[in-house]
Amino acid sequence: MPRSNIARRYAQGIVQLAEAEHDLDGWRPEVAQLDALLQDDVLRAAFANPAVTTPRRMELAQRLAPELRAETQNLLRLLIEHRRTSEMPAIRREFERMADEAAGIVNVALTTAVDLSDAEQQRYERVLADRLGKKVRMDYRHDPGLVAGATIQIGDRLIDGSVRTQLDRLRQRLAG
Repeated sequence: MPRSNIARRYAQGIVQLAEAEHDLDGWRPEVAQLDALLQDDVLRAAFANPAVTTPRRMELAQRLAPELRAETQNLLRLLIEHRRTSEMPAIRREFERMADEAAGIVNVALTTAVDLSDAEQQRYERVLADRLGKKVRMDYRHDPGLVAGATIQIGDRLIDGSVRTQLDRLRQRLAG
């Protein structure tokens, strides 16, 4: 099974469980903590060692994070048993994306040629939230190479209103 499908399936299971519990936000720190736990160098070395048995791997992981809720411990057990602990970063990313989607949140990357003031950032956020009809989580970036204007990335959609792109198009028309 391709890696993206593995991450998507695990993330979908977590989201379904979280929605059933009406606790999507409560699962965010759990998933983050599990991801951080599985990045531990000692744990990763133990998991890479074929001599370390599955029950021993589970015991090591539980000792490092005994505060994880039972459902998260179950997820950990599944990841260990199926040797998919290395998939946790991708599972976390997929979970965050699905949880945001379920919560009606859209992630937007706004890149401008100049730094924006707080008031300008709030204005962009309001306008985009109104246009999209959803809550937006903004990521503001600065790229002087745009010359002027902005680019807006919403998921896999890019809206390019930069002067750099307009100049490139003009250059192509003049050359061709």
